[in-house]
Amino acid sequence: MATIQQNKQVWDGSYNWQEQGNEWSASWGGPEMQWHASLLPRLYPFLPADTILEIAPGYGRWTHFLKEQCRELHLVELSQECIDACQSRFADQRHINYHVNDGLSLAMIADDSIDLAFSFDSLVHAEQDVIVAYLQQLRRKLRRDGVAFLHHSNVGAMDPYMQAIKHLPAPELEALGIVRPIDHWRAHSVSAASFHQAARQAGLACINQETINWLDTPLTIDCISIVTQPGSKWARPHRLTRNPQFMEEAAHAARIARAYGFAEKTVTPAVHTLAI
Repeated sequence: MATIQQNKQVWDGSYNWQEQGNEWSASWGGPEMQWHASLLPRLYPFLPADTILEIAPGYGRWTHFLKEQCRELHLVELSQECIDACQSRFADQRHINYHVNDGLSLAMIADDSIDLAFSFDSLVHAEQDVIVAYLQQLRRKLRRDGVAFLHHSNVGAMDPYMQAIKHLPAPELEALGIVRPIDHWRAHSVSAASFHQAARQAGLACINQETINWLDTPLTIDCISIVTQPGSKWARPHRLTRNPQFMEEAAHAARIARAYGFAEKTVTPAVHTLAI
């Protein structure tokens, strides 16, 4: 369980932000390649957006791209260190507003004001109570045609399998051709199904979910979910796609980055790559 307090301790002092979070884009060849290869193809229908809310921006890895896509941008972050870093990095951007929250609240955001809410590679560490709280508030914060694009854990769906093999000896796993999965510090109480249910209970329409694998884990331990207001122009029946080949996008992007000299210097993350 990654509690709010544990997240605050890690991201607000314990973690070495020397690479500004770019280390988590190493598999793509850097943030630029990850944005264009994996994020923008999934986001482009919703961009540009007049007002964007980014939840848990860290040191601004995606803020760098989002700031060019809106008239006003709100950053909401649990970590004061991260907000300070973003304020310094984007000091010349007058349309960005900075907010430190308690890991749950969006009270600082006006109701009916957000066209796109976005979070990627952050809420995967948030347990179901946090997901529920944000969804309930997004119902009020999103405009009529507003959408939320949220990357969260799907380990809850994998947990029975993970627990079943957790204590099996390595030789037995090897004989079966099984690689012991790593949960990458994902929230074990969250799954695509639990998110979908929470969105419905909050009064939002969950229109798309894509379960994806992550880094060296073949299991689809993550999920990208898109929610909108019922009756919005984006509203349609729920669609769920299982994509265990997500990291193939990264490998392809990295090959292009290397071939054309675009690969950025990054390091391998260590803090939240924790074996179960």
